[in-house]
Amino acid sequence: MLVNAGMSRYSLAMEPLTLDTLRTLARERGLPLTDAELASLLPLVEAGRVTIGGLDALLARDDEPASHFHIL
Repeated sequence: MLVNAGMSRYSLAMEPLTLDTLRTLARERGLPLTDAELASLLPLVEAGRVTIGGLDALLARDDEPASHFHIL
């Protein structure tokens, strides 16, 4: 599965996320972050990736949802 499939082609399945990869993604988005800023963001981005991975696993289930949502 791709993160930001419309723009970035960074796959969630890629391991590990490095400082260089994060720098490239930030520059692609127009964010001129320093190495210190990127280093402080790296653990947060990794935690987010783990959370997204867990959600993907839940969404891949074949059982029926317990409730349905209706848009009014």
